[in-house]
Amino acid sequence: MAQRGWAIVTGASSGIGREFARALAKEGHPVLAVARRRERLDELAAEVARAGGRVEPMALDLEAAGAADAIAERARSLGEVELLVNNAGFGDCGPFTSFPVERAQRMIRLNATAAVELTHRILPALVARRGGGVINVCSTGAFQPVPNFAVYAATKAFLLHFTEALAYELRKSGVRLLALCPGPVATEFMPHDAPLMKRAPNVTTPEEVVRVALRAFRRRRVVKIVGFLNALAAFLQRFAPRALVRRVAGLFFALPEK
Repeated sequence: MAQRGWAIVTGASSGIGREFARALAKEGHPVLAVARRRERLDELAAEVARAGGRVEPMALDLEAAGAADAIAERARSLGEVELLVNNAGFGDCGPFTSFPVERAQRMIRLNATAAVELTHRILPALVARRGGGVINVCSTGAFQPVPNFAVYAATKAFLLHFTEALAYELRKSGVRLLALCPGPVATEFMPHDAPLMKRAPNVTTPEEVVRVALRAFRRRRVVKIVGFLNALAAFLQRFAPRALVRRVAGLFFALPEK
C-alpha cells in the first residue's frame, strides 16, 4: 500500500488512541504518536514496525505550556500531515465539590483547550493541501448534562460543538472533521468491572470504536455516535423535557453509596 501523509494521534499510549495508531499505520499512514508514557509508545512503535508500519513516539504532556507548538513543529519536521486525531483526555467522577478545582481545570485544559490549540496549529496545512482532516474524540456524554461527570461531559459537549462549527466553516475546503461519540468503552479509563460499566447496556471495545470512526470519516460524516442504542438515546432525548433528561442521567450515573 502506498504511504500516505502523517497522522498525529494524541493519547496514543492506551485505549482508543493506541487502536487509532495501529489502524492508521495499517492503512499506510506513518503515525506521530503522542502521550506521556514513553515506554508504552516505544512498545507501540515496535509492534507496528513488526507489522511493516511506522510509529514515531513523542513523549509529551499535552497540558504543558507550548505542547501544541512542539507537536506541530515535530510534525513539520517529519513530513506532510494528513490527519489529526485529538484523543487525549481524562475524566473524573464524583460530586463536583468532592475534588479540587485544579483537577477540573486540568480536565478542561486537556479535553478542550489542548484539542483547540493543536487543531489551530494543524488546520492551516490541511486547508492548504485541500484534503485530510481532524477526528475529535468526544462522547455520548456530550449530548446531555451528566451528574457526577459534570466537568467531563461539559468538555465533551464543547468539543462536539467546536467540531460541528468547524465542519461547516470548512465545508468547501476539502478538509473533513468528525466528532466521534462513543458510549462506554472498556479501557483503562473505564474498566469492565467499574460500577457504571456493569449497568451500561452497550459497552464496546476500542477496536470497534476505531473501526466505526474510520468508516464514518471516509463517508464524510460530521458526527458519529458509536452503537445503535447510544444513537437512539441521543435522538430521543431531543424530544424530552430537560428536567427529565437530567433526572435520567442522574439515575444512570449515580455513584454507589459509601
